Amino acid sequence: MLQTCKDLAVEAAWRLARPAGPPLNYSWSPDSDWAASARIIWPTRYQWAPTRKWVEPLRRALRRLIPLESHDLPQPYPGIVLFDLVVAGTSTTIAIDCSDKPTINTTCVDCVPVYFKMQYSSRGYPWPHVVPGGFGPADSSVYQFLPRLRALASRAAPIFDVYGRFGLQFASDLRREAIGRLADAPEIRYAGGAGIVRYSRFLREVAMSKVCINLPGNGDLCFRLMDYFAVGACIIGPKLENTLNAPLVDRVHIVYTKDDLSDLVPLCRQYVEDDRAREAIRHNARQVFDRFLSSDQLAAYYLHECRRWLEPVEREVAAAR
Repeated sequence: MLQTCKDLAVEAAWRLARPAGPPLNYSWSPDSDWAASARIIWPTRYQWAPTRKWVEPLRRALRRLIPLESHDLPQPYPGIVLFDLVVAGTSTTIAIDCSDKPTINTTCVDCVPVYFKMQYSSRGYPWPHVVPGGFGPADSSVYQFLPRLRALASRAAPIFDVYGRFGLQFASDLRREAIGRLADAPEIRYAGGAGIVRYSRFLREVAMSKVCINLPGNGDLCFRLMDYFAVGACIIGPKLENTLNAPLVDRVHIVYTKDDLSDLVPLCRQYVEDDRAREAIRHNARQVFDRFLSSDQLAAYYLHECRRWLEPVEREVAAAR
């Protein structure tokens, strides 16, 4: 009965929320002359069909910046999307590695001038042209919901102290440990556990929670973390070993626990009780998403990095002509 009442409260608050989305200002602005001479040829199929979840929002955002057409391009590398960037008539193949592990495909990396790696290791790589590839939310529908979600988060009283839903397919021991610690803390109103709900409900529950728990999945970065940033959550979890295309600072954008989660409950209690510190984290999380992680910002970043790495090659080609 208690869970039913909470569900009704979430639904009621959701209906009362009103959209209030921020305007988009690009953090990376491609040179207008360069962009005017550029176009993208995108593959019509992927080596692994589920890759669409990672790259389709990026493709649509890129199309809003420069012309994009689709062709049947070879896709020989597992977990990697290859597309062609054509600038002033010269075509170059670019790689996007979406695989869950931080390892690099050594064959592919030697064949391209720019290699975007989504699970980019914080230790870096010996190839300088391997650059962080960012990440994205679980579903592009979050952009439709986002203004309302943020209004809900800012105007409605939180229903949950601490929130976190996790499947047990990946990192099962760590996830069970976290769920057990939170469930055994009577002073914390914890909601979630080892189960999933429909995406829209998950997003509303994130917006109605004071603190949201992040845990690694098959990869260190996950869709759930991006959803948290999009809504603007106070995120607590183990330190990330992989990095995004923007630096995350502990106690500024996210709160890191010890690897063994021994301080998980005390940190949750601290940020549940400290409204000012919690709201600062939530504000900064939204800023990270709006400035660096949304699909439009990510597309602008990809073009910026392509131009940065290709510009010396373009000068050499122009000189040879």
